Amino acid sequence: MLYPRVTKEGDPVNENQMVGVNEHLLHTRRICFLSGQFTGSMDAHNCLLALDDLSHDPIKLVITSVGGDLDSAFLLYDTICLTKAPIYTLGRYCASAAALILAAGKKRYLMPHAKVMLHPHRMAMGGGSLSDTDLEVVRQESKKYKEKMVDILIDCGVKKTPEAILMDIENKDFWLEPEEAIKYGLADKIMDKKTLGGWLRWNRKSVK
Repeated sequence: MLYPRVTKEGDPVNENQMVGVNEHLLHTRRICFLSGQFTGSMDAHNCLLALDDLSHDPIKLVITSVGGDLDSAFLLYDTICLTKAPIYTLGRYCASAAALILAAGKKRYLMPHAKVMLHPHRMAMGGGSLSDTDLEVVRQESKKYKEKMVDILIDCGVKKTPEAILMDIENKDFWLEPEEAIKYGLADKIMDKKTLGGWLRWNRKSVK
């Protein structure tokens, strides 16, 4: 689906200058999409910074991700914390590192049939090729990542102790339905028509 750009004079542009769905929502509704596996890409960071530069009105971040690189998630978390514009998050499928970003929002929503999952950080051990010293370094680094992840979850509102969170995710994937994720402290509300309508029409008074 394409949306036409219009010049300042009100004249439509030609077809090869039409705007795609994501660009339309980005420029007219301040809605950003975070999709796919987390890598070292800075696209999402740059999108938030560019929108923050334009205005300090809320930015909406829609998340559909299996997670991925935790370092990338930590850096995106930093960007969300540092922007002056509040970041509202909407989770559709948020696994692993993506659940951290969902939880980092100023206002945090889930689609009615969303899925959220936390799991322990796993680092590649290199089979039998690592020395005992190297294996110990890997274990210590994995412990640091896990502790940092737990600290961020608590900072974002998870209502559990670090020990309880680690017990939930130790050696297993921890799946949560929307109401369970809200009770856990990863989100605030289930998205409804009124709130989504406010996002899409971009009316300050209608955004909840």
